[in-house]
Amino acid sequence: MNRSNKFGGVLCLVFLVINLFEANAQSGIQFPKKDSTTVSKEWPYVLPIWGQKVADRNIDLQLPFGFNINYVFNQMSLELTEFSMNFFDGENLDDLINPETLNFTETVATTNGVNLRADAWILPFLNFYGIYSKNQGTTKVSFQPQVVENNLGPNGNLKEITTLEKPIDVPAVTFNTNSFGMGTTLVYGWDNYFVSMDGNVTWTTSDLLTQTVTFFVGSARIGRRVTFRNKMKLAVYIGAMYRDFVNKENNTGSIGVPELDEAMLRAIDAFSTINNEQIVFWESLPDATPGKDEKLAELYARENKLDSAADRVENSDTINYSIKKEIIDNWSTQIGFNFEISNNWMYRAELGYRDNQKFFMTGLQYRFGL
Repeated sequence: MNRSNKFGGVLCLVFLVINLFEANAQSGIQFPKKDSTTVSKEWPYVLPIWGQKVADRNIDLQLPFGFNINYVFNQMSLELTEFSMNFFDGENLDDLINPETLNFTETVATTNGVNLRADAWILPFLNFYGIYSKNQGTTKVSFQPQVVENNLGPNGNLKEITTLEKPIDVPAVTFNTNSFGMGTTLVYGWDNYFVSMDGNVTWTTSDLLTQTVTFFVGSARIGRRVTFRNKMKLAVYIGAMYRDFVNKENNTGSIGVPELDEAMLRAIDAFSTINNEQIVFWESLPDATPGKDEKLAELYARENKLDSAADRVENSDTINYSIKKEIIDNWSTQIGFNFEISNNWMYRAELGYRDNQKFFMTGLQYRFGL
């Protein structure tokens, strides 16, 4: 990885936890038949509990066990509310490098990958499942370095922000994660209509993150099913999905400086440029200007610290970082369908959209009984 990609790698550690968004609702729905005539038939499987009683009431049941394989694509905008870094000896750069001075203008995370899920109908209306997923992702980060000063406004005490004209774009970085999760789905059907509610918690690990990132996804859907003459069935639905981080504290880690990138050095260089412009400005003022000597001393000290920071980024062994992130839009609208090819095979696809979110999922499910 060249240095133009490394800072994106640092930020990407946290952003790629959105691979957890691939968790989705159980696709199976239990439907009562339109014909209310009671038909005596045997339910030969161990699950769901009360399966025989439901079968005696002439209600269609899915086969109780299933395996899914899904491809999932996610794209969403995030907000960095905290970002800090310090070196192995504890020197902290928060006064120079923080969300206010970095001024993140755009953070867009994209993931895609495959998840595997095993599920079982415990009750006719209650399904439990487990998930494993492996994902690859990229993150686009733009920031516009700025220096915030006080006592420079027209009234002598207003904040003035000096900033670069153009944002710095961090090249997209590829990153891999592994996730595990579990969830449950509640469903109910009447005639050919249905509603479902789903909730799951997932955990993502990475060799570059100290903590495991925990994520929650909740969703609700309502739809209608059509049965064709060949006994195939198509269910279409619309709903909403909510997602958020469970562990709100900062994500931290320790990395070798080679994992930082040219973007950080460019940011430090941008701070130096802004600082030098202020030095030139203050040096041009008359010697009698109040506070000139104190201000120049502050600017020279900052210049030395920026030079030291650039040298440390290039030559130090280890940097500790801390990042806190927020999802800009937690909700999205979901539309999709589930096509039951037979009692054993089903195909599903779903789209999700919000101004700052894009979601696509498609997959195949195999069901069986024991």
